[in-house]
This record gives sequence, C-alpha cells and structure tokens, in this order.
Amino acid sequence: MWFVLLIGVLAVLVAALLWRHNQDRARKDRERDVRRARSDQMLARVLLGEDRAERHTIGGAPTGMWPEPPAAPAEPATRPNPMTQPVDIDILLGDEPTTIAEQARQQLGRPTTLLSGLSGESTLPRPQSAAASSPLSLLDGRIEVPLDALVVSWFSARGYVMKPAPSSAQPISLLMTHREDRDRSYAFFFDRGRLHAQRAAALLEKAHALGMNRLLVAAEHGADTAVSSARLRDVLVMDWVAIDREMKKLDFRIAAKIIAIARTRRGFLGLA
Repeated sequence: MWFVLLIGVLAVLVAALLWRHNQDRARKDRERDVRRARSDQMLARVLLGEDRAERHTIGGAPTGMWPEPPAAPAEPATRPNPMTQPVDIDILLGDEPTTIAEQARQQLGRPTTLLSGLSGESTLPRPQSAAASSPLSLLDGRIEVPLDALVVSWFSARGYVMKPAPSSAQPISLLMTHREDRDRSYAFFFDRGRLHAQRAAALLEKAHALGMNRLLVAAEHGADTAVSSARLRDVLVMDWVAIDREMKKLDFRIAAKIIAIARTRRGFLGLA
C-alpha cells in the first residue's frame, strides 16, 4: 500500500516538474518572439523611411501602431556560392542623402588596423534587457541579432569577400579578403565564451598557415587582457561592446540595414 502511494507521489512530482519546465520554456519562447518582433518593427520603421528627420532616435509608437515589417528575403534554395561577394555599398547607400552617404563611405572604408580599442578588449557580458535609450544600441537587449552574423555583415559592408575555410581549419569558418586590397585579410571564427590568449595564439598561427594576415574573432564575452599583447597584435576581437561602438558611428538607417542583413541573410554572408 505504501509502495503504491509512494509511486503515486513521485509520479505527481515528476508531472509537476515537467509542467513547470514546459511553462518556463514557453515563457522564454514568448519573450524571445516579443524581442524579435520589436526588433523587426523598429527596423521596418527605419527601412520604410518613417521619421527620417528623427532617424537617430528609436522612440516608441503605441502598441499596434508600428508598420508591418518587410518580408525577409528568401534564402537561395541551392547551397551558397563558395565565394560570397561583399555587400554592394552603392545599394546600401543609394537612397541616403549625399552628406550621410559620403560620411558612411569614409567610415566603412577605414582599415580595421586603424581602429582603436578593439583588439583583446576585456568587456562585460551582454545585458539581457534594459530601458530603451535614444541611440540605436545593441547592448540593451532589444535587438535580436547573432554576433557572428553582425560582425561578418559589418565586414562585408566594408568591402570584404568571404569564402568558407577548409574543414581542417575548424573552428575557423571563413576566410575574408578585401576586394581592393588583398593584404587586408582575416581568418574568422566565433567564440561563444571569452577568448583566451593561448587559444588566440594557436588560431593566429593557423590563420597565417591559411595565408591570412590577421585573425578576426567575434567573442560573446570579449577577451582576456593578454590578447592585446604585442605578440598578438594581429588578433582583432569584436564583442558586443566593440561592434556596438562601431555601429553607432554610422547613420541610424545605415546601421539598421547592416543589422537587417545580419538578421536575414546568413547564407549570403557564408554562415549558413
């Protein structure tokens, strides 16, 4: 009798735990869908050209007042071309005022070797949520976009051609070369944690063996300070803080277009 009762109690406990787990998972899925919808609505507002005079503020329309987001471009049915062309800068900037387009060309045209504070930077993890701020920010949890796709999209807009790395080069996934200057080349990989100097040194050697001059790392949680040492000067680390800082240097609409490419065109970027 007691054995049967014990089995019944255990069954109830297991059912309760499973129910709670499913409820938590459903809640997280709903929260993720809300964040993505909010991001799509914000990008739609920018890409549809609304409030052009206020393009540098995110703002917030009342619920239900946002336009429907544009349909995401369909991914090609076939496998992506082994050589991925960079984002066409003329298309990216074609509908922008001359002054803004010229400023963006200059900003995107700067060699990354001239950028300060990006290599081996130690940063905090990306916050999950925060109050809305006036400039477009990747750090407040409102924009759902993968870090690796965003970094690659930003480099593509800068004129880099991507091609898949050989399978033997893993975790390096892409080889990136500037279309106008072959000396500007990177081996790219995505680190879901924090980049350590020992791993950076080993992968930099592998990048050089692949014929790439530098190593580019998209690191979710930044890098140890040792990665910025002189012997690792050819390692460029982009975490959320670094890419957020660079995107904020661009006009709001142009940054939103790059984010939209990262959101919808992973195959185009060679990341499918």
